[in-house]
Amino acid sequence: MKFRSAYLASAVMTAAVLIPPASAQQTDWTKRVTVSAMGGHVLGNPLAQNRLVEYVSYTCNHCADFEVSSNGPLKTGFVAKGHVSAEVRNYVRDPLDFTAAILARCGGRTKFFGNHNALMASQSVWLKTAQSISPDKQKVWYQGEIIDRLKKIATDIGFYPIMAKRGITKAQADTCLADKSAQDQILAMSKYGSDTVKITGTPSFTINDKLLDGVHNWPALKPRLAALPQ
Repeated sequence: MKFRSAYLASAVMTAAVLIPPASAQQTDWTKRVTVSAMGGHVLGNPLAQNRLVEYVSYTCNHCADFEVSSNGPLKTGFVAKGHVSAEVRNYVRDPLDFTAAILARCGGRTKFFGNHNALMASQSVWLKTAQSISPDKQKVWYQGEIIDRLKKIATDIGFYPIMAKRGITKAQADTCLADKSAQDQILAMSKYGSDTVKITGTPSFTINDKLLDGVHNWPALKPRLAALPQ
């Protein structure tokens, strides 16, 4: 009996050594999404020592190229390690961009990066649709109440079907488009980017609040991230 008790005690101690407590287990930072004070969406460790911020426009083809080329390696090579967080902030350039930016936020923080990726991945399609619409028909995008203008753009460009594939109904999308606080945050981020950060185009990046001059794509950004301390 004493031998058995000693054996069980030893087994419990061994298991305690081999199986770390939940607090010590590896955190999957690629699943952690928070919202910054600026209103941007942050992927990764919110306390990371290195903070990458991307200023993005949804009608910028270079931004779409960056999303496609960086999405996997940025997550696995840097965000996953916990020493780099990646925040997406808006820098709106036109009504289409503004509409897409609002819809990307639809569904809350956990839906954002999926929405963001879907809008960027389909950019070539909906931009082509936009280019096929005559200037006369586009005039309504600039007239009337803001919510009516946004709904018209979402209809004309085909944003509603994109959001539907993300599990967001037209009614839910319209509620998001009418969200004044979201509109204000997006415009404030854009103003901060131009007036304070002094960005001149998109995508533009800062690391720890310092603008990276001449860095506008993944091949240029990657070595800057690789040089950061871990």
